[in-house]
Amino acid sequence: MPAISDQDMSAYLAEQSRLHLSQFNSMSALHEIYTYIIKYKDEVSVL
Repeated sequence: MPAISDQDMSAYLAEQSRLHLSQFNSMSALHEIYTYIIKYKDEVSVL
């Protein structure tokens, strides 16, 4: 498999993001935020 340049990968991911913008999964995003808060709760509570 040939190597992919950073620029090509970035362009591909940006295009995929644009194509799937309407498919944003709110529940998945909330789960990721919750997981982050649980992992870093001590640091977050200081704020």
